[in-house]
Amino acid sequence: MKKTVLLLLPLFLFSPSATLLAQVQNVIVHKTDKSSVRIDVDDVDSISFERLEKWSGRSQEARNLLAYLEENVGKKILTGTHACVNYNTNEAEWVYKHTGKYPAINTIDYIHDIYSSSGGWINYSNTSLWRNWTKAGGIMSAMWHWNLPTNNGTDWTCTPGSEPGQTSFHPSAIFAPGSEDYQTMISRIDQVAKWLKPLKANKIPVLWRPLHEAQGNWTETNPGNDWHKAWFWWGIDGPEAFKELWRVMYDRLVNHHGLDNLIWVFTSGDSKRWYPGDEYVDIVAYDFYNKSLSEMRWWYDYFHQTYPGKLYAISEFGNIPKVSEFWADGQHWSFLIPWYDYDCTNATDSEAFESTSHGNADIDYWNDALGQECIVTRDEL
Repeated sequence: MKKTVLLLLPLFLFSPSATLLAQVQNVIVHKTDKSSVRIDVDDVDSISFERLEKWSGRSQEARNLLAYLEENVGKKILTGTHACVNYNTNEAEWVYKHTGKYPAINTIDYIHDIYSSSGGWINYSNTSLWRNWTKAGGIMSAMWHWNLPTNNGTDWTCTPGSEPGQTSFHPSAIFAPGSEDYQTMISRIDQVAKWLKPLKANKIPVLWRPLHEAQGNWTETNPGNDWHKAWFWWGIDGPEAFKELWRVMYDRLVNHHGLDNLIWVFTSGDSKRWYPGDEYVDIVAYDFYNKSLSEMRWWYDYFHQTYPGKLYAISEFGNIPKVSEFWADGQHWSFLIPWYDYDCTNATDSEAFESTSHGNADIDYWNDALGQECIVTRDEL
């Protein structure tokens, strides 16, 4: 998101007859990245200001969705579900079966990108899931558990470490463009871009949440944990490598591949040192598990203080207070998406699918949510 900066300069600096011109020769513009631009006033013919449309780098559809979410703040919160592991609407179908309503958002995961193939057991290039969901009025989101080869050379994982089933891949390779590991990362990003491009062609905006939970166990309030408490390999080298990886991914997808239909969702921890920057993030989110109402409130207030002007969302959750409770508490999140329950929704023809029990958000939770005027379901979009 572009930041508008208004530069106020004394008009007499640009008057040909002003005697101060002999004293002030240069205008120095100091940028937010601590760099500066020096301009010789003798080279200035005139100055004009360009008004940039908000979210000017996004497609019209993405801007429309962002504007809708912004308009809803304090009024509405969108419901959502995660695919059961990868590329389906099983969780959404489970909610519909037991409530008669579909959630507004369905999230898929590119976790099995390495196995995707035409006619295979998973095929991300088949866009029928996206088409059907959005044709019915729904919103799509996507994440990526980015798996890499394990140390044993036979499996794939996103868990860092030196054990056989973990990966020793380091994101700091993003600082070495000529390296093999750098090229590996770029090629995998390019592959995901191929699956996202048909969505752009069909004018479908995507809530895109890559590289989630990078901060892992490390916190500002508990600095005794070191960087190697990261849950995923993209956080193992600390914030600088993570931010560079995020920015390179952004540049590759948006500027190289032209994917301006992506709405970038950053999953925050309690340290802004991991934040890629306002221009690279549209929505700041948190993954709530086993949190009390007061704990949720702490995060909501923290986001407002730390990321002013952004949209805030619950990108994953399990075992948290009901919507009626946190909405009454003044927590106006843009959307909320419970994590999936594999045993419940992996097989839509199973006995478990018939049950109203769910490990993260059971039907009691959904009934409470759907009873609130603030909640938006797919049919209401």
